[in-house]
Amino acid sequence: MFTFILAIVVVFGIILISKLRRRAISDRSCVYVVVLGDIGHSPRMCNHAIEFEKNQYSVHFIGYEESQPSLLIQENRNIHLANLKSFPSLQFAHFPPTVVYVLKIFWQFGTLGLKLCQLPKPDIICVQNPPSIPALITCFLVARLRGVRFYIDWHNYGYSMLALKHGMQHWIVQICQRYEFFMGRLADINTCVSQAFSSNLKLHLIKSSVLYDRPTSQFHIPSTDEKHAILMKMYQQYGFKQFEGRMNDCTRFTTSDKSFIKDRPAILVSSTSWSPDENFQVLFDALKQYDTSDINNLPSIVCIITGKGPLKDEFVEKLQQQSHRRVEYCFPWLDAADYPLLLGCADLGISLHQSSSGFDLPMKIVDMLAVGVPVCSIHYDCINELVKRDQNGLIFRDSNDLCERIQDLLSGFPDNCSKLNSLKANVISGGKVSNWTKEWSTVVKPLLSVTTSQQNENNLSSQ
Repeated sequence: MFTFILAIVVVFGIILISKLRRRAISDRSCVYVVVLGDIGHSPRMCNHAIEFEKNQYSVHFIGYEESQPSLLIQENRNIHLANLKSFPSLQFAHFPPTVVYVLKIFWQFGTLGLKLCQLPKPDIICVQNPPSIPALITCFLVARLRGVRFYIDWHNYGYSMLALKHGMQHWIVQICQRYEFFMGRLADINTCVSQAFSSNLKLHLIKSSVLYDRPTSQFHIPSTDEKHAILMKMYQQYGFKQFEGRMNDCTRFTTSDKSFIKDRPAILVSSTSWSPDENFQVLFDALKQYDTSDINNLPSIVCIITGKGPLKDEFVEKLQQQSHRRVEYCFPWLDAADYPLLLGCADLGISLHQSSSGFDLPMKIVDMLAVGVPVCSIHYDCINELVKRDQNGLIFRDSNDLCERIQDLLSGFPDNCSKLNSLKANVISGGKVSNWTKEWSTVVKPLLSVTTSQQNENNLSSQ
């Protein structure tokens, strides 16, 4: 009886595997782009999906549809969004945190694995890392089950982000580190975001190619008409009083004929996920010093901080309890199409991203430079791969340093701030060197060609 049952299980397994490996009838190759997070706010993976489609792939974009991606994805008939069901955390609120975490991992493993097996057979499964657990193991197992290639795009190390909370020596962090490196060695393709990252992966026997983040066509230097329109929208549609002008057809920064007002405030902008690897207290302390400065020729500042995340409410509440003389804050959550336009209205961008690993580069800086905005970035080891001191931005180390940088750049704003204007001119003149499509075609496309030829050889040998 046992032999009979075992035989049935084996036959059923063979039939299931053969079905999962059966290629769908299509004139296009197929790729799964996987992010165990919000699809709409995973810009690099959105860019991957668009480039795969341009290169004749049918794309299944798998993740959580918490916010809408750009219209380039929504309106593309060859990019199919596959929504994952979120973990019902409220039902387990009374459970210990460790138990909830384990249950969430099993939930994500099951829902992601099921989704990957339900869709038409792909040629490649491309997954974002982090999050690492259980995304990497799930995608790897399904890739091997379905006989397809496994591609990891490294944005950071998941274990280093976990170490921010638990410390590097915690046993969970140590296990995650070993797991992550092990999965990296099993991947058929690895790409990462910086040369320093690639060098570190190599130390752990993981061969990778550097795929720098580059701007897409959405990010361009906006015209004066576009700037006026988005500034109007900020108070008419989004309801932020900091942008309201004296008359209905003007803003606090622009007149009705779309020219800029001479005594307007300067606009500082930063974007964040409000996570522990970005210490926004540094910015707030710097602007508090700026606010109380006795220097006479400094402009008022409207500081725009976009994004949402776990630490946002805490910081907003703190700022509301303080009085401000020169500095105002607003915290918008913008439509995907509005974000590049508002970014392009800024006079200066601020990056507080320090990188939990020290190897990733913030995409927000790429976006700022693409719309013609110079950047002040906090220092860490590989940031000089992106921010060139006194060319497209400045580097600072603490709040005092940042305050001095802001005062130096904005002194005499808007007409007599020569250093800021020089940086801006450098950014604009160097802004057309490369874009995402060119970078992707140079780095990823050759890797896919090798993958495809290898897969064809394997298919022929198995026939």
